Amino acid sequence: MFFLTIISDYLLWHYTTALVSFVRLYKNFWWFLTQFFSIPQLTLSLLSPYKRMTERRGALFDIEGWIGFIAINVLSRLLGAICRLSIIFLGLTSLVGFSLLALISYAIWIIAPLVLLVGFTYGVYLLF
Repeated sequence: MFFLTIISDYLLWHYTTALVSFVRLYKNFWWFLTQFFSIPQLTLSLLSPYKRMTERRGALFDIEGWIGFIAINVLSRLLGAICRLSIIFLGLTSLVGFSLLALISYAIWIIAPLVLLVGFTYGVYLLF
């Protein structure tokens, strides 16, 4: 009888408390990955210059200075956008991979007691 009490307590914990803890753990890892890759911050500063490298405006009627000013600033912003987009892409890829891994782990967690029961039953069957 004591064995059945342990099994019922385990199954109650397995399908209630542990699943809530699993979701809480998933949320913590999701938050960590978004902060590690700085996805919100990089999205907000997507078109900022790369490492704040900008050119100052030249004289008012200096065409060469204006062209240099525009070219350097546009190239710096494009380079910054490319770097930020690559990090954002890497972060989103890791979030998708983590979500798939969490979904697989969740499915395994749900069916684990059934697999254990089937394996135990099959083992007893093979003994006799």
